[in-house]
Amino acid sequence: MSSHAVSGDRPQQPRRPNVIVILADDMGYGDPSAYGNELVQTPHIDSVGRDGVTFLAGYSSAPLCSPSRAGLVTGRYQQRFGFEQQVSSGAFPERREARLEDGSLAPLQGEEEFLRRGIPVHEKNIGELFKAAGYATGVVGKWHLGHGPQFLPQNRGFDHSVVFHGNTSLQHTRLDDPEMVSLKVDFHDEGKDIAWTREGLNQIRRNGEIVDVDQYLMFYFRDRAVEFIEQHKDHPFMLYFPMNSPVPPLQVPRAYFERLRDSIANINLRGYNAMLLVQDEVVGALLDKLRELGLENDTFVVFVSDNGSASSRPGNNGPFSGGKYTTFEGGIRMPYMMKWPGHIPSGLVYEEPVSTLDILPTAAAACGVSTEAAQALDGVDLLPFLTNHATGAPHETLFWKLGGNSAVRKGRWKLFLEPRKGVAMLFDLETDPAEKRDLSAEHPEMFEELKALYAQWDSSLPPRAWTNISPVFKK
Repeated sequence: MSSHAVSGDRPQQPRRPNVIVILADDMGYGDPSAYGNELVQTPHIDSVGRDGVTFLAGYSSAPLCSPSRAGLVTGRYQQRFGFEQQVSSGAFPERREARLEDGSLAPLQGEEEFLRRGIPVHEKNIGELFKAAGYATGVVGKWHLGHGPQFLPQNRGFDHSVVFHGNTSLQHTRLDDPEMVSLKVDFHDEGKDIAWTREGLNQIRRNGEIVDVDQYLMFYFRDRAVEFIEQHKDHPFMLYFPMNSPVPPLQVPRAYFERLRDSIANINLRGYNAMLLVQDEVVGALLDKLRELGLENDTFVVFVSDNGSASSRPGNNGPFSGGKYTTFEGGIRMPYMMKWPGHIPSGLVYEEPVSTLDILPTAAAACGVSTEAAQALDGVDLLPFLTNHATGAPHETLFWKLGGNSAVRKGRWKLFLEPRKGVAMLFDLETDPAEKRDLSAEHPEMFEELKALYAQWDSSLPPRAWTNISPVFKK
């Protein structure tokens, strides 16, 4: 009898792989031990690269969290849909007298303005594409991609969401808890409406409903992510896990802080690296759950940061100049690792430039998920390059633009731009990764070529959809 005559004789179709995208918040290139941190070890984070590929020239699409996330989840330069700046910077929509970047007074901005900010509905994100392909989809952690109903995760392809909507939130609400260390080290969270509150956009929402969380927030998100994996162990799933660490507020359980007492004297540096220890254990919990359920070899895992650490913080941007907000390497070159056992060779170290824009097309290719419903992607499928089925570099050029900071990289060459200040510098990243020596005068042809490439790309972009404002400080 033909094997096609009886349905029970048909070979069973292999299960499509799961996907977990783990996104750190403001983690510098040199923060994981795999990228040179000698203060603490991050074995679980490092294991993603050990069991797969470690990218040495992995880039985010922006040196700022909100736009870089928009690029990651769509696989497109976020400027193509006007998403160049933050959707919000505090716990509450700002209503204040303010100035635009050119110094002129701006109209008051309130909730109605912020509700218009987000990824347009015609742009398809990773949740929408994977859900359409039959995947269970979840997001746990920091959303920061829009606050209006049309931008929220439960309305944009995610079956399950446990998130806060803004750019940061308290790790722990009981600031007087003796088992918790809370360090107000910096920079942008002097006002309680920014980080030191669990109100407004900082509230935790489960499938859109506000929930009260007394647990340390990273541990709460860990438990919800592990819970999602457990619930969907028998069905292909895609989990987007944008962690709320190591971005401030620097709050960490005292046990982790004390573990570093003898090795790190500086209090802020100790608190920051203690958060890295917690973060590593949280990543380990997800990886352990995959092994426990027998899903390790059937799951495509990515670990990456959204942008570099701000220069005012204790984070480590490695050998690079600049940090968050800048398009120097310290702001845009990230710890970036990827594994898919049996498909991506283990222990691979990849030196060609890649981007967080590549995560969506690579995961989609691994899972047989169509991206035809999306706009034309700027990211590329990295799998052929990692398995020697494609030669050359995945990207001929990469571009960045954030307010007054821009850049373009082609091969070893990078052009750093601050157009409003008339600044344009050419760097050879192979010999000068810290971008200390401007070679524009010595290589004028390359300088002009990159300027032309950037101008062509920039001219193809629409105007940005909104402009962030700065408060007027009255003496």
